[in-house]
Amino acid sequence: MRCGSDDGGGMATHGTVTGEDLDADQDRDPVVVSVAVYSDGADDYAATHAPKMTDRVERFAGWLPRPSLILDAGCGPGRDLARFRAYGHVVRGVDLNPVFVAMARAHAPTSQCDLREVGARFPAGTFDGIWASASLVHLAEAETVDVLGQFAGLLRPGGRLYVCLKAAGRTGWLDEPDGRRWYTVWGQDEFTAAVTEAGFEVDCVDPGPYVEVWATRRG
Repeated sequence: MRCGSDDGGGMATHGTVTGEDLDADQDRDPVVVSVAVYSDGADDYAATHAPKMTDRVERFAGWLPRPSLILDAGCGPGRDLARFRAYGHVVRGVDLNPVFVAMARAHAPTSQCDLREVGARFPAGTFDGIWASASLVHLAEAETVDVLGQFAGLLRPGGRLYVCLKAAGRTGWLDEPDGRRWYTVWGQDEFTAAVTEAGFEVDCVDPGPYVEVWATRRG
């Protein structure tokens, strides 16, 4: 189930509320603490990541009949929303970061939403495809497993999923040039099994620093 790939890593964009008070207190929600960091440098983040993932988007867009309804789950500033629209698809975005949401709305309808609650945001079976490009990297393992199940519920039978997350390094807090974030690191086999158990048939896996899973909803 290995498929060819080049560079891994997309937009790590699950949720935030403000850019304030970023002391990374471990008694606080690591997701909120981590992703609050993105707010202050949102424009620089968008510029840095603008050229990335073009081949993955093309591949996912071609995997679906046109037009299909795609949810960009953790859409960040909306880079891939614009790309999927250019390929003839209908797109919706969700992200909890209000700065990213405002930017993404220039490309497609986007709402502020915690991915850990995304299953309550839309009716079951709404989407033909869900694109989750590095948007689960700050979630705990149990939260990721739960969100994968919510993704399965939001997809129509036969719907397609792309999801990638961090598979190199170690789980824990990481001090980065723009701030401190929590990352959960998965093993490739462990994550592939989690996707399968959430209700998907795994079509292929691209290994690398970010493990990338392409899957189809069973049913």
